[in-house]
Amino acid sequence: MRHLYTTILLFAAAHTHAQTPFPDGDSLCVNNLNVMSLAHGDMWHTTTPFRQHCRFSEGSRQGMYLAGAVWLSAVDASGNLHVSAQTYRQNGNDFWPGPLDASGGLDYTTSAKWAKVWKVSRGEVNTHRAIVFHNLSNTPPSILSWPGKGNVYAKGRGDVPLDVIGDMAPFVDRNGDGIYQPLSGEYPDFKGDGALWWVFSDNGPAHNETNGAPLKVEIHAMAYGYKRSTPIDNVVYYDYEIINRSGKDYTDMRFAIWSDPELRAYEDTYIAFDSARRLGIIYSAVDSGSGPSGTPSGAYGTHPPAAGISFLKVPGDGGVGYVPVGSYTYYNNDPSVIGNPSSPAEYDGYMRARMRNGDHIKKNGVDVDYIVGGDPFDTSEIMGCVYGGAAGDMRTVMATRGFALDDKRREHIVFALVADSAAGGCPSLDLSGLNRVADTAWGVYHNPPPELGVNDHLARSGSISVYPNPVYDVLIVDGTQQGAVVIVSNMLGATVASAAYSGTSTIKVPLHELPVGLYVVRYTDSVGTVANTVMKQ
Repeated sequence: MRHLYTTILLFAAAHTHAQTPFPDGDSLCVNNLNVMSLAHGDMWHTTTPFRQHCRFSEGSRQGMYLAGAVWLSAVDASGNLHVSAQTYRQNGNDFWPGPLDASGGLDYTTSAKWAKVWKVSRGEVNTHRAIVFHNLSNTPPSILSWPGKGNVYAKGRGDVPLDVIGDMAPFVDRNGDGIYQPLSGEYPDFKGDGALWWVFSDNGPAHNETNGAPLKVEIHAMAYGYKRSTPIDNVVYYDYEIINRSGKDYTDMRFAIWSDPELRAYEDTYIAFDSARRLGIIYSAVDSGSGPSGTPSGAYGTHPPAAGISFLKVPGDGGVGYVPVGSYTYYNNDPSVIGNPSSPAEYDGYMRARMRNGDHIKKNGVDVDYIVGGDPFDTSEIMGCVYGGAAGDMRTVMATRGFALDDKRREHIVFALVADSAAGGCPSLDLSGLNRVADTAWGVYHNPPPELGVNDHLARSGSISVYPNPVYDVLIVDGTQQGAVVIVSNMLGATVASAAYSGTSTIKVPLHELPVGLYVVRYTDSVGTVANTVMKQ
């Protein structure tokens, strides 16, 4: 009944609000994940009708999360609390599409123009870069309408022309003038093999999800993924730039990802937390058979996957190491003390490991920030693999530690959605594969592989071939020439193996001593350098 009830509320909200929120969004489906992002900043679902859209694996209609969204809170210099959050839109909307104006506001007409998620692929960029003379007919529409600063061809919702005044969607500025000019050969700047970009703010036409004081922040968001036939195919990255346009300096600011996990059914989904990887995990309470709700239509059946959200970059990272997650909590879909939040203080509290009554969450009588521990392999610290009933209709909240964000300052926060098809459920749960995917997500983020189709093919005019991939013992490079060198590096950029031309057209690089993981292979000869990634099994 939960989903029917949610849908009814959504339709009721749409008819009672004077300024209806926008349903627009787009999905990123470049690899094994197919995930929706919406122009209001919420994600992993559609709105008309409300349906889950966080699918895994490739081509599947089975999902992992019912919904996800950003939560923010902060305290200003006068001690006032500011809170912005989003859930299912049944209560309202704190976030609206579009950038803030000079006064820190966003009207409905402007928001309507920006109610779009822009989508681009590496193939479209490569096609554009291969053209010598660009015009309106031979420029891919995704590149022509990209909302880069000053682009006279930028298009918003319904192909309405956009006046892009400030710095918005990133682009490769070939002539260095700061203006996006696609007919001069410029193109969107993004990582991965496909990407989405959108902008949303928390001081739009309404602020009626939390009814708190808005922060007047603007968020530039990008989602991207890689398709490389390695574990990176099970990762989608989310890169958020948060800009303070309030005229206020904030302290103790929190950024959180709220999610509604649902692998088989909400009663069958348990959670765990890996503090070392800053990874909030969801997994199935049952490996086969059925849970309290049976096996719902469209749900994973036997041996379901596991998934998680990992913070890769948060304020304070750098220097001696990484900042721990501030809190990882959950609440239930009920009116209890650990139930649905109904005030700004309660939303803020869940980002600080506090219950609705303000008390800190405790474990064995001690205050804790992580409601399910920090070691998912310690069965006493997870929700448990002894299946004895429904896990409950939970939502998770994973938040950063407090940080300062002064007026006009910006912060980057990056997280990854990761999944593993081999995890299974209780009692045979195996999270080692999910750890491998999460480690790959970290490694690739800090050392991105070369772009596909530009300078990273491990074959030039059919003359060079590199195999096998995945590789177990020896990597073979065929078609080499005198003076050629092959260098293998890990995802942190350190050289871990190399070999040189020795008189034959084949170079063999022993890799059997390397740990399992993703590596970059670079082949260099008199013609130049080409590179790609290979997986060591």
